[in-house]
Amino acid sequence: MWNQGGYSESGMVGGYTQSPGGFASPGLSQGEKKGRTRSTQIIPCTVSQLMSASQADEAFKVGEVEVNQVTIVGIIRSTDKSMTYIQYRVDDMTGAPMDVKQWVDTEDPSVDSTVLPPGTYVKVSGNLRSFQNHRSMVAFCIRPLEDMNEITSHMLEVVQAHMALGKPQNTLGGGGGMTAGSVSKPAIGGMGGSYAGASDMTNNGLSPNQNQVLSLIRGCPEPQGISIQDLKHRLGGMSLPMIKQAVEFLSNEGHIFSTIDEDHFKSTDND
Repeated sequence: MWNQGGYSESGMVGGYTQSPGGFASPGLSQGEKKGRTRSTQIIPCTVSQLMSASQADEAFKVGEVEVNQVTIVGIIRSTDKSMTYIQYRVDDMTGAPMDVKQWVDTEDPSVDSTVLPPGTYVKVSGNLRSFQNHRSMVAFCIRPLEDMNEITSHMLEVVQAHMALGKPQNTLGGGGGMTAGSVSKPAIGGMGGSYAGASDMTNNGLSPNQNQVLSLIRGCPEPQGISIQDLKHRLGGMSLPMIKQAVEFLSNEGHIFSTIDEDHFKSTDND
């Protein structure tokens, strides 16, 4: 679900790793950081919007906001698997199909590297890339749609997100009167029982349980992320099935990804 509350002021530290494959966004110099406005959340888009997004160096902009991570929904037209990655062509009917590359972890046989067949409707979360004027996505999550209503839902989220992105940056919060300066930044660090960064998630469209789980995962400093059992230990008032349900939802929506095994998770927007 798109998070309307996920904006940051200029000066946010660049650089994060979104997948075990080790692709990290380039760090920014102090001069580059200053005066740049970036959405820190995954932005729903159409292929045509990604193809027409403005570009300066490695940064892509929708409106005046730099976007790092995006989602698209479409149908797989073709697949091509090699030893190290799977190449898909995903078509959402708004433009030419988008090339999507998903890296395969060859060192961990437990990681599912099943190739989704052509004709499968999928939701793709990843990063937009451009090489020799050819745009593509590097995906950290590709999952088949469970309900065809997700196509309609995605298009509504696209409209909502880009209406918000088109607003002046001092009124990003909408009707509640929230300004960019009033949006607190998530606390990365301590993983205390009272989860960090809660105030940053007040109106992000997630349930309270999902917010608590996401905040603890975001706050974990360990490179392998946090385990399901650690989440259960820190969220004593939440049952294990509820935690697993929240983790599954956050993973499907592209907010988190599994690391060393299926029980350890890390946030996709961790620094």
